[in-house]
Amino acid sequence: MSDEFKVIQPTTTVYCPERGEGWTLTGITSIEEFTSVMFDGVRYTLPAREIVEQLLPNQAARQKQK
Repeated sequence: MSDEFKVIQPTTTVYCPERGEGWTLTGITSIEEFTSVMFDGVRYTLPAREIVEQLLPNQAARQKQK
């Protein structure tokens, strides 16, 4: 991943194969932080790195298929 980091806004939609579609409850300003994500009414605290490297690309791939 590059040294440049793009800020991720709250309510950004993400996708996890195990939990389904969710959204960020807080924004992400650093790859090293943790952020809250809501999946099916359950709040999870996940590393920003997982969100940026896995969950956002998963959601983008799903959107492309539609």
